[in-house]
Amino acid sequence: MYIRFYIKRVALSYVCATLCLSVLFSVSSYGQGTFSQENDQGVDYARQKEVTDRFIVPIETYGGFAGTYGELRGDHFHCGLDMRTNGVEGRKIYAADDGYVSRITISPWGYGNMIMVTHPSGYKTIYGHLQGFASKYKKLIAEKQYKEESWRQYIDFPPDSLPVKRGDLIAFSGNTGSSGGPHLHFEVLDENDVPVNLQITRIFNLKDDDGPTIRDVRLVGCAPFYGTLYTFPVSMKKDTVAVPKSFYVAVDAYDVMAGTPGKLAVYKYEVFLDGNPVFSFTEGNIPTSTGRYIASLLDHPLRRSTGRYYVKTQIDPSNKLVDRIEAVNDGIITLEDSLVHEILVVATDVYGNISRQRIKVSRTDSVFADAVPFSPEGDFVSWDKENKLLKDGFSLILPEESLFRNAYIKTYKVKDSYVAQDKVPAMSALWRCGDGDIPLHKSATITMKCDIPSVYLDKAILARVGAGGYLSSCGGTYNPLTKEMTATVGSFGSFCVTADITAPEVNINLKEGATVKGNTLKLVIRDRLSGIGDFRAEIDGHWVIAALDGKTSTLTIPLGDARIAKGKKHLLVVVVEDNVGNKTTVRKHFTW
Repeated sequence: MYIRFYIKRVALSYVCATLCLSVLFSVSSYGQGTFSQENDQGVDYARQKEVTDRFIVPIETYGGFAGTYGELRGDHFHCGLDMRTNGVEGRKIYAADDGYVSRITISPWGYGNMIMVTHPSGYKTIYGHLQGFASKYKKLIAEKQYKEESWRQYIDFPPDSLPVKRGDLIAFSGNTGSSGGPHLHFEVLDENDVPVNLQITRIFNLKDDDGPTIRDVRLVGCAPFYGTLYTFPVSMKKDTVAVPKSFYVAVDAYDVMAGTPGKLAVYKYEVFLDGNPVFSFTEGNIPTSTGRYIASLLDHPLRRSTGRYYVKTQIDPSNKLVDRIEAVNDGIITLEDSLVHEILVVATDVYGNISRQRIKVSRTDSVFADAVPFSPEGDFVSWDKENKLLKDGFSLILPEESLFRNAYIKTYKVKDSYVAQDKVPAMSALWRCGDGDIPLHKSATITMKCDIPSVYLDKAILARVGAGGYLSSCGGTYNPLTKEMTATVGSFGSFCVTADITAPEVNINLKEGATVKGNTLKLVIRDRLSGIGDFRAEIDGHWVIAALDGKTSTLTIPLGDARIAKGKKHLLVVVVEDNVGNKTTVRKHFTW
C-alpha cells in the first residue's frame, strides 16, 4: 500500500474562487487557508511503523545525506537516500533485513554496481553505486563474467539461492555508475515496486529543526493563445511587482539539514493568494513511471536560463502528478482588479519545518500590453493526438501525449547544405525543429532527406548540432531507396546528417615493457560522436574483466582477477569499438 492523496482540482475563475474559498477551506496554523487533507497528507502510519521496525541502517557509518527522497533531478525524482561516506569508498554495507539477494547489476551508468534484496514482507531494498560485493557474491559474478566474456551483468536470482540475514555483510560502498561522489544510494520498494520515502518512515532519526531555503520565486505571465497557453517573464525588481491579469508562480527551493551540506528535497510546496490556497504539491511516495512527469511540474524556460529547477503552479493537461496536486484554476492566478495583493509561498520539509516568502503584486496592464504576439509561428501541435509535421525534405512525428500541453512547433531549414565536421562532406541540410523550452515526454521521430556517398553508408548518423557546432549522435537508419535518414530524438533542437569516421580514443599511461607495481591497469576510452559501443580486454590471449566508469571514461583492469601468473611478462590487448563500427586496438607488453 502506498500513500494516498485527497485531491481537488477546481477549474474556476479567480472571481468565483475568491467567493468560495472562505467557505471551502479552513485556517491553518500559520494563518492561511489550506486544502483539505485526509489522515495528515494520506500517510499510512501502520506501514510507516512496519518499515521503521523492520529495517536497520544498512551502512557501518555515514556522514549525513548527500541526497534525499524526492529531489528534483530534471527527468526524474530521486527515489532513495544518498548516504555520505565523507569521500571514502569501501564502507561496509549490510542487509537491512532478512531476505534473499534477488538481483545484481553491473553497469557503467545508473546504479553502477547494485545489489537488491527481496524480503518476506514484500519489500525490496536496493544498494547502489557500490565499489564491490561481499566475497561470495564477487566469486559468483566473476564466474558468470568469464563464462559470458562480458563485464556488464544483469542477474536475477531465485528465492532459495542466496539467502541473507539482517545485518549480513553484502557489499562495500563506492562511486560507480551515475554517481557524483562516494556514497551509498539506499532505496526501498514496496510490494508494488513503488519507492518508499524513508524519511517519512523515520528509519533515520536525525534531528532537523531547519526549514527549507526558498532560493527564488518567479512570477510568469500567461494568456490563452490560439489554442495554447502563451507564457512570458515578469520583472521582479520592484517591491510591489507589476503583473499581468493572469500569471502563475514558480518556486526554486531546497531543504537543509544540520550537518549535511547537500541541497535536499522539499516535501511540500504551497502557494496562497491573500490567504486563500492556489496550489499545493505534496511528494509522498512516487511511482517510478509517474516520476517521469516531473518535466511537467518544472518550468523549462527558467531551467534553461538559470540551470535550476523551479516548481510551477500551472498544471499541464497531461500531468500525471495531479494525484498529489491540489489547485484552483489549474494553478493560474487571475486578478480582476488593480489593488495590491499578497502572494505567499510556503515550503515544508518532511519533518514539518516551514519556510515562507511573501510577495506584493498589483495588476498593471500597460506594462504587458505587447507581451503576447499578434499571431503564432509554426505548426499547431495537440498534446493528446499524434502529430505529423511534414516539410520539403524533413518530417517530424510526435506520438500522442509526447507534449504536456498544446504548443506551436516551428520547423525550418537553416541551411540547404551543412558541413558538420572536417573531412566529411555535406550530406543534408541543417534543420531547426522546435524549441528547447518545450519538453518532450515521449521520443519524436525525425526523417531527413540526405545524399550519403557510398563510402560513408555504414558510418552515417543523424546528429544534433549544439552550441559552437558541437555534435551529438542520435543514431538512425538510412534507407538508400528513398535517400532518407530516420532516427528518434528525446528533445527538440538543430539536426543534420553526417558520418562518424573517427575511431575511438584509447589512452594508457603505460610504457611498452614496463613493470606494473600496483594491482590494476587503467585506460581512458572515448568516442566523440557515435559513442562507445563495445570494448574487450585480453591478457595473454584470454578475456579479462575490465570495468568501465561512464563518468570518467576510465577502463580499469583488476590484475588480481585476471587469472594470470605473477612475476611474468604479459601481453595486453584492448579493442574499443564505437557505435558505427570504427575500432581502435592497443597492444602493450608489461610485467606484473
